[in-house]
Amino acid sequence: MSVTGSRKYSLSDFFSGYFSNYGRLLLSNLLFCIPLAVFIGILVLISQFVENLSWFIIFLLIPFMSPFFAGLTNVCRKLTAEKAVRPVKDFFSGIKDNWLFFLINSILLYALTSGMFVMLALNRQADSGAVTFYLIIISLTSLLFVLIEFSALTMSVSVELGFADIFKNSILLVGKGIVNHLKTLFALLFVAFFMYSIAALINSFIPLLVVYGILCLLSLPTLIMYIIVFNSYQTVDKYVISPFSQESRREEQKRLDKQKDEELTIEELEPLAAGDPEEYVFLNGKTVKRKTVIKMIEVRKNTQQS
Repeated sequence: MSVTGSRKYSLSDFFSGYFSNYGRLLLSNLLFCIPLAVFIGILVLISQFVENLSWFIIFLLIPFMSPFFAGLTNVCRKLTAEKAVRPVKDFFSGIKDNWLFFLINSILLYALTSGMFVMLALNRQADSGAVTFYLIIISLTSLLFVLIEFSALTMSVSVELGFADIFKNSILLVGKGIVNHLKTLFALLFVAFFMYSIAALINSFIPLLVVYGILCLLSLPTLIMYIIVFNSYQTVDKYVISPFSQESRREEQKRLDKQKDEELTIEELEPLAAGDPEEYVFLNGKTVKRKTVIKMIEVRKNTQQS
């Protein structure tokens, strides 16, 4: 992982990008809400047969929705990178290309969320020093995991890296991108405060559920993901995407140069081989020693003889 120059992002870029592309985001949001509605419907159906629905069943929302988060992340990443966006195609291509990473990642998140829930329940039942200690440990672990997630989700839809490499780079980016990560945390806390304020103003359950449902349909999932991707993409672009792209271009150029060299015949190389082997000559736009050309001729002759 290295650093390279990248464009600057401002708060005005965030709002202009979000509102100017709201139609595309809305379409992606509706695609995301379809499986979400299916999951909620399943929970409602189960609740008809189970009196007290376990939180561990409700938390299954995390792995169930993980592939669809991949689609949403891909759309938000393309918008942030100022690339042409086709909401439906990009949503489903994001699922197709990244569902496995998001699924594995969601299982880790499910385990961490469940562990946090268990620690909170134990802390309420038995106020002991050991439980408090474990609660602090799992809280710090959860915070670190969330910071890692900000970069990992964006990186997974941006570059072709393995699961381990994505997490390794994301851990390193916790420090390098701490300012952008803090921006994301504060923005998400503001969204949470806004949702809490609505709940405080509307005391009736059914109207509150309707308001939350409308917000979810119109913007909430894409707003949350756009906040995460917009901030994390700046760090990922600077330290991973741009260096990765430059390295890929260098490797491709080396391959093309090698291919051009291999296409040269013995007759084309012989005029360049005449003279002092230590002198430099031009070969396909680059400078090499004559002894390199001589070796190329010998290789071709050996190939022909064999």
